[in-house]
Amino acid sequence: MRYRCSASVVNFRDKLEKIWGLREWEGIHDEDQDVLFFGLYIKWDFDAYWMHEGKKTVFWCGSDIINVQQNWEWQRRVRLFPEAKHYCENEVEQKELAEIGIESEIVQSFLDDIDKFPVSFKPTDKPHIFMSGHPNREEEYGFSLAMRLAERLPDFTFHLYGAGQRGKFKNIIIHGQVPEKDFNEEIKNYHCGLRPNDHDGFSEIVAKSVLMGQYPISFIPYKNIWTFKDEDDLVKQLEKLKTIRKPNKEGRNYWRKNINKFPWVK
Repeated sequence: MRYRCSASVVNFRDKLEKIWGLREWEGIHDEDQDVLFFGLYIKWDFDAYWMHEGKKTVFWCGSDIINVQQNWEWQRRVRLFPEAKHYCENEVEQKELAEIGIESEIVQSFLDDIDKFPVSFKPTDKPHIFMSGHPNREEEYGFSLAMRLAERLPDFTFHLYGAGQRGKFKNIIIHGQVPEKDFNEEIKNYHCGLRPNDHDGFSEIVAKSVLMGQYPISFIPYKNIWTFKDEDDLVKQLEKLKTIRKPNKEGRNYWRKNINKFPWVK
C-alpha cells in the first residue's frame, strides 16, 4: 500500500512513513496499486480519488467529514466506488458518514511512537490539566470552557497549547505554540489531557495522556477514557483526580494494544 496525504494535513506526511511504514504514492503506473487516501479535504483530493484506477482506502481525519457533508458532488464521487474501504475514529464520525451513504470501520490512530510516553502520573491535590487548540478556533477547542473551569476549580492549573489570548490568569497558563518535543516533555508533569470537542478524531491529547498513565477526559466516548455530559459533570470528573493515587495502568495497557489496528500497520 502507498499513501496520498491531503495538502490540508501535509504536516502528518513524515509520521505516516515513520509510524505506519508507508511510502508516498507517486500517482503514476498505479492501475494495480493500493492507495490510502489520508484525508479528503479539497477538490484535488477528490479528483485524485476519482481518477485512481487501483484499490482505494480512505482514512477520514475528522473535519474533512464536515466538508464532504456540505458538497453533494464530492459525496457522489466517493459513492461511485462502493468497494472502497473507509476508516474513521469514533461513532460520531461513523454516523455522519453513514448519513451520506458511506460505510466505515472505527479504528483509532496515533501517529507517534507509543514507547516515547512512559508512565509519569504522580498523585496530587493540585492537578494540572492540558488542552490544545488552533488559533481563531479557541471556542471549538474549549478554551472558554477552561476559563470557566479555572474559576470553579481554583486548586487546578490549566495549560493551554497551540492558541489562546495571553493575559494574566491566576491558574491558567497560555503556552501558545511550542515545538512538539518540548510539548511532549512538559505534559509528562500533568495529570489529565482534556478534549471537550464535540466533533473530533481520536485526539493525540487523549492518546498521549492515557499512554502516560494519566486520566484523560474526552467529550466523545472511548473505551477506558473518562467522559462527561455537561460542564457540571466535567467538574465532577476533574475533582476525582484529587483522589487518584495510582497511574491509569488499565487504560494505558488497553490503548497500547489497540491503537493503530489497521490492516496496513505491521
